[in-house]
Amino acid sequence: MNIEEYISSGIIESYVLGSLSPGEAAQVESMAVSHPEIQQAIESYQKTLESLADQDAVQPPVQLKSRVMNAIRDEKNKHPQIPGKAITEDNKQNTILLSLNKWKKLAAAAVILLIASIALNGVFIGKYRQYKDRYDLLTSNQQRLFTQNQALQTSLARVQKGMHVLMNPAMKPVVMEGVTAHPGMLATVYWDPQSRHAYLANFNLPAPPSGKAYQLWAIVNGKPVSMGMYNPTNENELVAMANVQPGNVQAFAITLEKQEGSPTPTMSQMYVMGKT
Repeated sequence: MNIEEYISSGIIESYVLGSLSPGEAAQVESMAVSHPEIQQAIESYQKTLESLADQDAVQPPVQLKSRVMNAIRDEKNKHPQIPGKAITEDNKQNTILLSLNKWKKLAAAAVILLIASIALNGVFIGKYRQYKDRYDLLTSNQQRLFTQNQALQTSLARVQKGMHVLMNPAMKPVVMEGVTAHPGMLATVYWDPQSRHAYLANFNLPAPPSGKAYQLWAIVNGKPVSMGMYNPTNENELVAMANVQPGNVQAFAITLEKQEGSPTPTMSQMYVMGKT
């Protein structure tokens, strides 16, 4: 059990105010024996209540005595004394003391109600903070799950698109292997001779240097034709390239060029090539 959360839950204040059931109060007392910080919290709150009571103590008004005496005289004038029942000075003083005691009791009751109100406010504030923290955590988790779900849906859409391309019987794969200067390199072009659509799948091309990018070429009727730039960010995805121009396609190749591309392939920077 987290002792700090237990103390901040408001149960200590309820215990000191006597608003707990006998079972709950016994549990608090048992916890206080096992955990000195709980006993310290109880004593601290008791001292706080005592301090509040001293600060808010209400003294009876100075003019109260004169008001009480005037009321006694008025009552005496309304009801003449019966012989043998005369009001003595002691009787007057007793009456005044009773009135003063009554006023003190009313003032003490008001102070107790004020203290109880402050304590209950503390309990409610503690509960509010707990529920707000839980709500914020739940909202954060919901946002995180929503973001993850969106990412999964995007990945699923890409996979479905790739599967649609691969399962198309009209698609023709062309494996491009590394040239002599780059042995072991591998990439594949999937293209449809009918629609001329083409997709590039990177197998193990390294990340290009800064300011550079790969350029895909189709050798059409013996001439290289650019099919667009390619930067391998995810080797598990198919990337749509430019449509293959009409004509006889003999091969595909990839060269490393400037990031904005080149009108002609740099033969010394060719990485892979494959014949159709």
